[in-house]
Amino acid sequence: MAKLLTKTDFISYRECPNNVWVKINKPEEYSKFEISEFEQSLGIMGNEVEELARGLFLSGIMVEGRGPEAQEFTKKLIAEKTPVIFQAVFATDKYLAATDVLVWNEQVKAYDLYEIKMSSTKEENNDEEEEEEGKPKKVNKKKELQYEYDITFQVNVLEMCGVLINNKFLVRLNKEYVKKGELSSSLKDLFLIEDKTEAIKNLTPSALIEMEQAYRYLSNPKMPQEHCACYYTRGRSAHCTTFSYLNPDVPAYSVHDLNRIGLSKVYLKQLIDANILTIDKVPEDEIPKPSKTKDGRPGKPRKLNQVKIHKSKEPLIDLDAIKTELNSLTFPLYFLDYETYPTAIPVFNGYHPYQHIVFQYSIHVLKDKDAELEHYEMLVLEGDPSEKIVEGLRSHIGDTGSIISWYKAFENARNRELARLVPLQFEFLHSVIDRTYDLMDIVEQQYYVHHGFKGSSSIKKVQPVLAPDFAYKMLDVKSGTDAIEAYRQISQGELIGEELEEKKKQMLKYCGYDTEVMYVIWKFFTGLVE
Repeated sequence: MAKLLTKTDFISYRECPNNVWVKINKPEEYSKFEISEFEQSLGIMGNEVEELARGLFLSGIMVEGRGPEAQEFTKKLIAEKTPVIFQAVFATDKYLAATDVLVWNEQVKAYDLYEIKMSSTKEENNDEEEEEEGKPKKVNKKKELQYEYDITFQVNVLEMCGVLINNKFLVRLNKEYVKKGELSSSLKDLFLIEDKTEAIKNLTPSALIEMEQAYRYLSNPKMPQEHCACYYTRGRSAHCTTFSYLNPDVPAYSVHDLNRIGLSKVYLKQLIDANILTIDKVPEDEIPKPSKTKDGRPGKPRKLNQVKIHKSKEPLIDLDAIKTELNSLTFPLYFLDYETYPTAIPVFNGYHPYQHIVFQYSIHVLKDKDAELEHYEMLVLEGDPSEKIVEGLRSHIGDTGSIISWYKAFENARNRELARLVPLQFEFLHSVIDRTYDLMDIVEQQYYVHHGFKGSSSIKKVQPVLAPDFAYKMLDVKSGTDAIEAYRQISQGELIGEELEEKKKQMLKYCGYDTEVMYVIWKFFTGLVE
């Protein structure tokens, strides 16, 4: 391997060795898989969190760069027992590690290490599983272990360089923190420091073995022949960046796209071992029966339906269930969609880390079945938008009628946050919550299944089938992540003049598409049962 193994590549190796092999040994191929502007902005956000967290410590010395000069400068600072060092760099003949913060502990004559992460307290589980709304999500143990391996890698490299580390700490945002005034005066409340010393001690021996294995694996110039976990046990959404390059035999729509296949790892491996890659080859009688729901009801046979519909190309339709769903709605109908920005560091008073800033909405209103569709929208790009957003909603949404969204858990979570930010409108916003209907339920509950959905209930999969006239791809802002990045660019002053005005138009058009698409889908379902 031409370059030293970094902690970033080591952590990525533990996730998918082959993906990192491509990154290191075939950089020209890796570069073909573009990183979105939003993904790049996450790196910027991480740097901002780290810079802010340095305020927890006495002014320290910053080490710039990662090369030989930075390494020599680090050695000098360590020899001088510099009280606080930021971004100290250490290298052996195999490994390279940069530490966020080193603090000299005079009592034990050794350094304490602090690793800063942009995540919030006990990061929540984002695996492919449903969570009950209103209940706390499970801690993502996989992510916690990743952080511990991250720190352990650093400790091992530093000790190889003769630098003993005493305590090991993880620094991250406190999700319970609520901004009141200047952040600089409340950093100890904004960040939580967790002692990971014992966990790292227990992890050190196994991490050393894995580091050596990773170095040898990634140093091999020959492309790995064996498949990694992405191939055998992960659904499409959890695949690594270069999966299509590493597995050219896997079609774009494969058994990896079976509904919630990431929760059926044994079954996926059985299919792969039987050389079944395409949906049409899946034996229907061997598909595992769905688990019961949390309240004991039979689960929906999503995988079986997906396979059947793919083979027949005929949609599955439960007209009675669709009619029942639609009859539960009352006019006027309000098709509502928010665009939000989940900034790590709270920008405005009353917000906590990663709380979504609702900066935009679109509403299409249908007063009765035969009325003309009306459209209202709002985009707030200066200051805290919450009051203006709520005022706009209050003027456009009446006291009666159903509010329709797609995946209402998201919109309702935002409504609860807005109710806390704008308490004078608490009753109105909770009325909105109570009146919100999730149009996604018709697809999610398997009342209408189409082979074009490819096992998904995402509106981005449903829209091309049921509302194909909406050309999202023609927009400059064509997804929620694009809208997030657009808000960031504008709020940071990166766009001005004509470019700024064009971006605003695109943001409005995108959000407007989302609510008009819901109307078209509602109209489609209504047409089925009339």
